[in-house]
Amino acid sequence: MYGVLLLIILRWIWLLIQTRFYPFVAHLYTFIAFISVVFFFFHLFWGLNYYREPLQKKLHIERLNYTKEELVQTTQKHIDRLNKIQLAITKNDSIPVRVPYKRRKMYKMASLQYRNFYLDSIDFHFKGKSIKSSLISTPLSYMGFSGYLNPFTGESQVNKKMIQTEIPITTCHEMAHQLGFASEGEANYVGYLACTDTDDLYFQFSGELLAVRHLLWSLARTDLALYKRQRARIHRGVLKNMQITHDFWDSYKNPLEPYFKKFYDLFLKANKQTKGIQEYNEMVGYLINNPL
Repeated sequence: MYGVLLLIILRWIWLLIQTRFYPFVAHLYTFIAFISVVFFFFHLFWGLNYYREPLQKKLHIERLNYTKEELVQTTQKHIDRLNKIQLAITKNDSIPVRVPYKRRKMYKMASLQYRNFYLDSIDFHFKGKSIKSSLISTPLSYMGFSGYLNPFTGESQVNKKMIQTEIPITTCHEMAHQLGFASEGEANYVGYLACTDTDDLYFQFSGELLAVRHLLWSLARTDLALYKRQRARIHRGVLKNMQITHDFWDSYKNPLEPYFKKFYDLFLKANKQTKGIQEYNEMVGYLINNPL
């Protein structure tokens, strides 16, 4: 679908060049009409979720802000959980976790996980199974994205190039979008809950790894010395997992990536996510103020 859309846009640009943008007003009207139709269907099929009641109100959480002490305590707790899971899987604190599942199995496991998932009387029952590996995974990698929700078809698209440990949490994150949680911070938190509310250690590891990364990032912005102290508590095997993930994304870095991120940042801000791409880190407020 996106391929056809791209061809139509390229053909339209070619016609504009051929006609030297004459008549300009007519071409401008055509462009505005096209954007309006896309905008209408985007909101009709999914975009109205941006106007839903926030998850914070549904969970009766009074605040999402936090003190430095609360951040440190929560970071310690999740690092301990992550270390415990890594040790249970590998039996050695210096060995990185390797997920043994194929992608399709992880998609199925994520669907089953949402089937009986409840939180404070909120039903997260996931009825569909429209989760797939994206055909444009390579471009996604160069843009720096691990997945996305197709708002016109309701399908979760997962970057199949990613490191295996990222796939469970990414799948659960995109499925949270399918359930109508439009905010990236809310989708991160719901995805984390779905990933960790299971007996499967590999899913737990994937969810806790995301939580620790966001907590450490917040701590680094608050107090660099505390960040270094907490990071030193992480098992060497987990640090190797973090480095593997970093090396993967670093291998796809390119001069255009910041522009893709900036465009997405503006897109989020235009859709009631005032913090833009920083919205992903809002899950820290949930982890601290709604401890499980």
